[in-house]
Amino acid sequence: MNKKIKISFIILCLITMNAFCDENMQELDKGKSIFKRQKVKKEKVKPVKQKRQYKIKKNTIEEYSIPTDVYMNVGSDAEKAQKLEGSVVKENPVLYLSDCLELALINNPKIKAAYAKSEISKYQKWETLSGYSPRLDWTSSINRNKPDLTMMRNAAMTVSAFNKYTLGQIGIKQLVWDFGYTQNQYTINKIDYEKSKTNIDKTVNEVVAAVKDAYYNLMYAYDRKQVAEDSLDDYTTIFNQAMAFWEVGTTTKVDVLFAQTNLENARAELIAADNNVDIAYSKLNNAIGLPFVDAYRIDNSINYEPVTISMRECIEIANQSRPDLKGAMLNVDMADQAVKLSWKTMMPKLEFQANWGTGGINNWTDKTWYNAGGFLTFPTVNPLLLRNQVKEAKAQYEAMQYETKAQLNDIYYDIQSVYTRLKDAKARIPVAQIAMDRARENYELTSGRYKVGYGNVIELKDAQVALSDAKKTYFQTIYEYNSARANLERAIGQTLKSDEVKKIDTKEEASDSEL
Repeated sequence: MNKKIKISFIILCLITMNAFCDENMQELDKGKSIFKRQKVKKEKVKPVKQKRQYKIKKNTIEEYSIPTDVYMNVGSDAEKAQKLEGSVVKENPVLYLSDCLELALINNPKIKAAYAKSEISKYQKWETLSGYSPRLDWTSSINRNKPDLTMMRNAAMTVSAFNKYTLGQIGIKQLVWDFGYTQNQYTINKIDYEKSKTNIDKTVNEVVAAVKDAYYNLMYAYDRKQVAEDSLDDYTTIFNQAMAFWEVGTTTKVDVLFAQTNLENARAELIAADNNVDIAYSKLNNAIGLPFVDAYRIDNSINYEPVTISMRECIEIANQSRPDLKGAMLNVDMADQAVKLSWKTMMPKLEFQANWGTGGINNWTDKTWYNAGGFLTFPTVNPLLLRNQVKEAKAQYEAMQYETKAQLNDIYYDIQSVYTRLKDAKARIPVAQIAMDRARENYELTSGRYKVGYGNVIELKDAQVALSDAKKTYFQTIYEYNSARANLERAIGQTLKSDEVKKIDTKEEASDSEL
């Protein structure tokens, strides 16, 4: 018995040791696999074949690329001196505001695009109406026929194949009535055409306002440049006076350095003002629609034309004349017609049709035939689809109503904001003029004191800065008034009549007394 127990114990120990050795060998194999250097397979990279791209036509590139051989109002002196080849325009003609507006109405691409879109709507209207015109068709054919006799009772009956010739078959179809579907679609297209005409008026108003604003902005840029030139002349005189005082020993070199610093700052301001004039020209040319036009000059005399109009009058004019307000109302009517049209998709069509033809078997003119009659055709109706189409049209009608309300609110806010700007600028003009007159008087007194040696250069500089700022404020107020008036005319859709015209000579306003 003890011998059997010993043998069983030995066998159990051997089994346990074998299992332990297997686990250790597996761990060792894992370690070898970690440190084993793996070979990287090199994959061949196939070259990507580029698809042949569409090349823009050469004449299209030439037509719509920005030219480089034209006059450039922004750039180096050599580029500014360059003119369009073959140009016969006289040297720097003077363009008034009316001239710029006329050029814009003729050449601006936005206006031309609006007219083209209106033509699209007009032709779509006539395309719909063509559904009431007769439709003609012609058919000529030749075909080989072998009748199928599998359903015939006489299975032994045979018919050989034959050729069928049709020299010509002419047919005519005429729509008699489709229960208002075509008429409804025509009404939608007619409303869309009327909306496209309001879009023309809207585009013209926006272009006119942009040209006016750009023209006034250019005048303002010239005024700023004139102020900078006057300031440079003043600081040059002050510097020369300070040098003269320092040479005779009545002042220190600090005043000379201070005057020279002001002189250099004035030169920098003049450079910036000159560049602003170039940018203003670019803005005006772009508003006109002729960005590559040769050099020209404008009338620098500012016109202050006060207008008297109430907010209520602006609203009344806008209700009658603002184009996009009319367009929004037309959108509502169009959506209403679309709801009616959605119901009529299930209506039948009553048509008259007639056909006449000639042809035959193995001959082009063997027989003639004709048929004529009226047909009432019912469309395939999907009730679930029709129900959802009607609901969709009603939802679009409701959405258009709310969008029109939102647009009405935006128009009202636009008129309010522009009217307030006009009212604010009009009230500030006399105040700015008084401030400019007082600043000029103060500068004259200060310059007189400095000339006889009782003042100092710091007081004179402060007086000159105050005068320059007053001039800039005055000219900016005039520009803001004219710009606000142009935008108010755009907002109400009508040109305002001036109470009076007051011309402002900028050179006279900007003139200063000599030291």
